[in-house]
Amino acid sequence: MRIKRLVFLIFVLLFTVSCKKQQDEVLSDVFYVRHNGADMPVYVYGNSSENVFILLLHGGPGNNVLDFRTSVSAAELEKNYVVVYWQQRGQGSSEGKFDLKDVSIDGMVEDLRAVIKVLNHNYGGDCKIFLLGHSWGGELGTAFLVKNDYQNLVKGWIEVDGAHDIPKVNKEAVKMFLSVGNQQIAAGNSKDKWQEIVDFAAKTDTVAIDIKTGRELNKYAHKVESYLLDDGVLQKPASYSAREWGIIYREDFLTGIFTVNNTYINNQAFYNEIETTSFTGKLNMIKIPSLFLWGKYDFVVPSRLGEDAYSFVTSTDKKLILFDKSGHFPMDNEPEKFVQAVSDFIERNK
Repeated sequence: MRIKRLVFLIFVLLFTVSCKKQQDEVLSDVFYVRHNGADMPVYVYGNSSENVFILLLHGGPGNNVLDFRTSVSAAELEKNYVVVYWQQRGQGSSEGKFDLKDVSIDGMVEDLRAVIKVLNHNYGGDCKIFLLGHSWGGELGTAFLVKNDYQNLVKGWIEVDGAHDIPKVNKEAVKMFLSVGNQQIAAGNSKDKWQEIVDFAAKTDTVAIDIKTGRELNKYAHKVESYLLDDGVLQKPASYSAREWGIIYREDFLTGIFTVNNTYINNQAFYNEIETTSFTGKLNMIKIPSLFLWGKYDFVVPSRLGEDAYSFVTSTDKKLILFDKSGHFPMDNEPEKFVQAVSDFIERNK
């Protein structure tokens, strides 16, 4: 009888420890990072058994990082890794009291560094952090990686349709409107709609694209993805990871933001900086493992940007993958292929 009871107690103990271990491996944390006047929420969800953290740099500027969590891709990635959803300064549910000068690319680079330091503090200095930057997040991530020795703070770089060179984005978008637009017209797809865009592109002087024209190109890029979806060129997504699918800029964030003390900040200077900044000439400074994922039919940030990034980074482990049925959001159009690509890269470099 004693032996049976002892065996039973051991079984209960082992079962309890096993359950606790499984529970400990699944993170569901929310905390704020306070840096330079901004209070930025960070949402941490997923499986921590491998101590791998995917730090998401969302698009916009002006998007809500949690929009990405509604995607099939995010749910799949959280099964094996921890996904960190950081709400950038002045966006989504971020709060704080800060000045206009604090809303800049370099200011947000320092915000990102602060977030990484807090992750290391909370989950251990040995946590394996991979940056994943989408759209504007690609520009922010590139700015981070080429500054000082910051790239040594992460294990790898995953750029998804990243806008690390807006002047080049605009020029390449015009080329795509003309080439793909004429192809679609010849195929009889949304002919009148495409003709409007082809005509606009034909009149655009790519040598002198101002901010107003750049924003018009961005809006047209949004429109054509809906045409390509309707005509079956793009794979219809099971979910969407952005409220305004395919748009880099949020109008409300461009106009301005309200801080927690109800101070209004006009962000026009920030957008001037974004529109005129190019990191192409600094891509060779990136030496860590790098993965570039691009939609073939991305007019928002054309795939030529991905080709440049792949060519110019000096990483010994680098790869470019094009998604033939995707636009600006391959994680939505082709989630299985997207998750597989990210997982293979992480497993190789964790």
